[in-house]
Amino acid sequence: MRKLKVLICAAFAMFAVSALFAAGYKVESFTGKVTYESAPGKWTAVEAGQELAASTVIQTGVNSSLSLSSEGSKISIKAMQKGTIESLTSVASSGSTGIKKGSSLKNSAVAADSSKTSKSVVTASSRASEAKEDYEWDE
Repeated sequence: MRKLKVLICAAFAMFAVSALFAAGYKVESFTGKVTYESAPGKWTAVEAGQELAASTVIQTGVNSSLSLSSEGSKISIKAMQKGTIESLTSVASSGSTGIKKGSSLKNSAVAADSSKTSKSVVTASSRASEAKEDYEWDE
């Protein structure tokens, strides 16, 4: 019986410590439609000042943005994003969000031999002119 009490107390202590050190995010501001998944399949609008866990799934709409803060750092999430706060903030902080104008190619898996590429491009009009030769037309 005593071992059971000790085990229950240890489990409760571990749960309390994990809750204290869990990364939380505070909603500083937002524009447009920004929602989070409060229950499976149920989306709720965020509010300024709201605390969200790192595992919370959020979604930003068209022309929307979300500004979060955590442990003194500020994170901005752009429009048309969906995922956990943790995954979206890692993408936002990495800075590698896509192809930038003026960037150069570092590595390519495409073969350097261009002799295997097609020189002509087939279009609908060229296919129609080829089909015209296959049939006899009464005009």
